[in-house]
Amino acid sequence: MYSIGGFRVLLIACALGLAALYRSPAVASLVVNDTWQDATRTDPASPGYSENGVDSDADGDIESAWFRSGTGSAVTASAGHLVASSGAGTSMSLTTYFTPEASPVTLTNVGDKISLHWVFTPSGVTTTSTSNQDMRIALVDSPGAGARVTGDATPGSAAYTGYGVFLNMKSGTLGAANNNFQIEERNAGSSALLSASGSWTSLAGTGTNTTPGYTSGLTFTFDMSVTKTAAGADIAASMTGTGLGAGGNGLSVTFSDTTPQAFIFDTFALRPGTPETTATSFDTSLFQVSFTSGAAVPEISSFLLVGVVGFATIAGQHFVRRRRSAP
Repeated sequence: MYSIGGFRVLLIACALGLAALYRSPAVASLVVNDTWQDATRTDPASPGYSENGVDSDADGDIESAWFRSGTGSAVTASAGHLVASSGAGTSMSLTTYFTPEASPVTLTNVGDKISLHWVFTPSGVTTTSTSNQDMRIALVDSPGAGARVTGDATPGSAAYTGYGVFLNMKSGTLGAANNNFQIEERNAGSSALLSASGSWTSLAGTGTNTTPGYTSGLTFTFDMSVTKTAAGADIAASMTGTGLGAGGNGLSVTFSDTTPQAFIFDTFALRPGTPETTATSFDTSLFQVSFTSGAAVPEISSFLLVGVVGFATIAGQHFVRRRRSAP
């Protein structure tokens, strides 16, 4: 006895089973994705300070708590905004721990990647910036709970590891002769996180004093990633926004580090210099950290899957015709 329907189902099942063996490459998993819909910057509370991939309070965001410091500085949160400003003549620091201390983002396998995405709008961008890289950004690991602040304060001295970007922020054209946007690597030793410039080693930079700069009131996007490679680590950083960079194409720099430090990350920090050398305020509309595993399985071609299923259907129909024509 022939099983016409079973023959077709068997072929289709084989095709779908083949597809199951070839999953799509892993997508990025969100660690933090915050737009301050709950209008607070202090969630979640101690000791975790991060929802770490889970919207535990169901407010639409995956949050991490933010801490600030600086004489005259202020940070206010409202739906879609985290606005930070500093007093005249003083620098400001902003710090958030995007994972709990016990579970940092760790790049274990070749291809593992951490990505940072920061969307902000500056106001009062300086027109008379010095030639220094007065705006500093860090993506690092804070070594132990004792190195973490638990309230509004500047991170203390510790043996931080990781990478950063030091940049010149100026309207018109950028202020430094070169390296206005530069990848940095934290060196060994215990010291202040971002105020101690000697604790950072310059790796690669871009942008000259003829490069178009920043404009107050426009939105800019900073992206940074660290990917583990067989030879070490690939670091990429970019800043994009209307009018920034040659031809409005933004600023972008990469570096392959063959002598990387530990592939562990749990801290994001900003240290704008004084308002006179950077901007008077920064309105953040999105802060996002994600992790992508390098252990993805190659994706099956959709053409192959459609072809196999199509063959199953045609073969089944051919089998039906032959069966019906049999004496």
